[in-house]
Amino acid sequence: MRAPVWRGLAVCAAIPIAVMMLGPAAHAEEPVSEAPATTLTERIVEAAEAGATAPSELAAEVSLPADGGGSLTFDAAERIVATVVFAQAPTDADRAALAALAEIDTDLAPFPAFTVRVDPAQLGTLGELPGVLSATPALSPFTGTDVRAEGPRAATDAPVAPCGPIPIEADSPLRSAEARAQFGVDGTGVTVGVISDSFAQTAAPTSWQDDVASGALPGPGNPCGRETPVEVLFDGTSGASDEGRGMAQLVHGIAPGARILFADAGRSDMEMANHIVALQEAGADIIVDDISWTQETLYQQGFISSAIEEVKSRGVAYFTSAGNSNAVGSVGASAGRPISSWSTAAYRPTECPAWVVTDDEDDPLYGATGFDCLDFDPSDAVATPYDTLHTLGEPGGNDITVQPIGSIGEPLFGVTTQYEWRYFAVDPATQEPELVGVVPQIGAEFPGVSGQVAVPRGAEIRMVMVRTAHDPAAPLPAVTISFMRGGPAFTDRAHLGDGVTDIVGPSTFGHSADGSGLSTASLHWDAPETVRDYSSLGSATLRFEPVNLQAPTPSAALPSPVRVQSPHIAAVDGTQTTFFGEDEGDGEQPEYRFYGTSAAAPNAAAVAALGKSYAPSVGGAELSALIQATARGTAEGGPVNPYLAAGHSDADVFGAGIVDAMGLLEALPAAPVGPAAPTGLRATDVTASGFAVGWDPVAGAASLRVDLLPGAAEQAAGAAGAATPSADQAPAPLASVELPADATGHRFTELAADTAYLVRVTAVGAEGQTAASTLPVRTIAAEVTPKPKPEPVVPTTPEPQQQARGPLAQTGGGSALPIIIAGGALLLVGAATIAVVAARRRSALALGDAPGPDAVRREAGE
Repeated sequence: MRAPVWRGLAVCAAIPIAVMMLGPAAHAEEPVSEAPATTLTERIVEAAEAGATAPSELAAEVSLPADGGGSLTFDAAERIVATVVFAQAPTDADRAALAALAEIDTDLAPFPAFTVRVDPAQLGTLGELPGVLSATPALSPFTGTDVRAEGPRAATDAPVAPCGPIPIEADSPLRSAEARAQFGVDGTGVTVGVISDSFAQTAAPTSWQDDVASGALPGPGNPCGRETPVEVLFDGTSGASDEGRGMAQLVHGIAPGARILFADAGRSDMEMANHIVALQEAGADIIVDDISWTQETLYQQGFISSAIEEVKSRGVAYFTSAGNSNAVGSVGASAGRPISSWSTAAYRPTECPAWVVTDDEDDPLYGATGFDCLDFDPSDAVATPYDTLHTLGEPGGNDITVQPIGSIGEPLFGVTTQYEWRYFAVDPATQEPELVGVVPQIGAEFPGVSGQVAVPRGAEIRMVMVRTAHDPAAPLPAVTISFMRGGPAFTDRAHLGDGVTDIVGPSTFGHSADGSGLSTASLHWDAPETVRDYSSLGSATLRFEPVNLQAPTPSAALPSPVRVQSPHIAAVDGTQTTFFGEDEGDGEQPEYRFYGTSAAAPNAAAVAALGKSYAPSVGGAELSALIQATARGTAEGGPVNPYLAAGHSDADVFGAGIVDAMGLLEALPAAPVGPAAPTGLRATDVTASGFAVGWDPVAGAASLRVDLLPGAAEQAAGAAGAATPSADQAPAPLASVELPADATGHRFTELAADTAYLVRVTAVGAEGQTAASTLPVRTIAAEVTPKPKPEPVVPTTPEPQQQARGPLAQTGGGSALPIIIAGGALLLVGAATIAVVAARRRSALALGDAPGPDAVRREAGE
């Protein structure tokens, strides 16, 4: 018999359920259940108090991986990174109390939350501070990689790039080389933003500088003449794998003329939302990420999705990896079917089997009453309080690690159900189930669960959902459980759903599932008709309005559930980079291949960059629609659905099909004759007597003219990027300067304080054609020391640049991003010091009055 798992998990003793159910007033009704419930936060505190202080020890005690996706995040002092959420806008006293216990890193205003670092033993104390609604650990995100391909592979027939160290193997299946040649485009004039784990944190087998010198990335000294370096906005994920640099290589291979930006994913979904907006404000036309957070909401659009929707409204086309969480059964009725997930439209309560409670007094359920279990049988004939899965291999040997992730259908900050998932291995000798792992809720206000379980090989595994507390007046919630990693450890499952209320197979999650970004599935690069067996399937169902971005109040239920298609498109993976991925070389010559939807997504985004380069005026929404409309489905020689017989449509497997660069460009209007209008206009270093204005490199210009006009022209010209008013409408320039075509900025000086101006940047073609854009700017009222705005990295030899992480309230650009509502009046106040005080008061009032409402093929596991 195995040792009692509770001693390894260090679970909490019984806790009164009233404490567990603290939350918004709308859910103040006491649940009738008296069973204790423990959360991840509580487990961490107890384990730390018991002496588990090293990160690896603590991770082991609370059933989380020591590193990678789903792991805890620590600083050098072994303080844990956490997110603290207040019930309303925190006062100065609230902030001081928080700062006395933890190091505050990021103020996520206007949402009343902070990213902090704290002694793990003090995590629970943070949650007890006045005004604090929750204090939860920041779990590391998953990326759309961590997979490898199996089976024979054809030798590449793709030629090495005419200038560069590796062949661009996506060119043939995506028809991008043909598009570049026929339409004369290479991505020039387009900016692509990349979000992943890190960019310049590793130096082996190649570094950033090595990649520039070899031609794999642009920058000073690039042998192909691509001198504009990748601009790193945020790169603080120390020790990460530089997956973002690998993604950037794929973008550069297909669209070598495109400007590339990079930002890491931050330390929470809220911080990633900031970084999405920061990329757009830095000029990104297209953004691509490969990130999934376990704390993302499944049944409603969360913080990341809202940021995506905002930048889309500003003209951005957004791509994301679908994930690598699919697993295909191999035994019995499960053979050939995706079995990585199971979901039901409503929790079905039934009595728990006696063996669910162990005979260990440390088990929180020991001696407790009032809990029940989920019935996996949708029929009324018989109740089955567990699902049965079998693991591959013969008994013995190392256990296989799996990482469950799931959610209940309740809104963030409106959770009325407390629950956990228990995993049991049936002893082949006694046929008795033995507890091998427990996966708890992330927090009492969070609907999701995340954890890690080691399951024995060749075993029968019973998976049980235990509901430990609930509000009897609340509707029975939907339930989803999936394996983010490790799903291929299972050969079959007993309950395959009825296809109506109970569904098996979909495994997209968060913003990869909810329709906000173009979710991208993976195909074999050398057999693009074949879907990768790890590529996550859709679709998803939304049941609630998006997360409230001003206050931690529950969102209202939708009138009826909304089914959302995901993934949307497919692209190839397994193509080469200089360093990232699996080395499939012959031992003398390395050959690094990048697998997973993390590689498919940037390949798709690079095709979009070719389209935007050909038709600069096309907006993100139109570009996104066209890339789907021109994708090749099965009938056009695209991917073939291997799961059709199991009830999964083409749309749920690979969306519209494989992206097609030729099809896309043929559907786009040709670029107008003459230069393109300048894009990315932005003002920096604004003082009382001047400012600098910058813009992106301009395609097709022979020269540039920059005019300074009175601010009254602002009404005629409109917002940034608007067409220049006609000559009879525009006043005479106050100043005018002629610049060379490659100029990207100019500074105006000796201006009047607190005065509105309009900057007009005109691109002049070789034959006199012109195209212009404008930007309204106001000087400040008094000469003060300005807060410097982070500048892009432009090194002689590339060096990573770290920028300060800005709060949500400081990421605003040109429109009303819900995440950055506070602070919009700063340009209109008189004195800078008064502006700060006034803005804080308005933010506090606004928040106070806000209305409530990717699978693994490693037999040994990961």
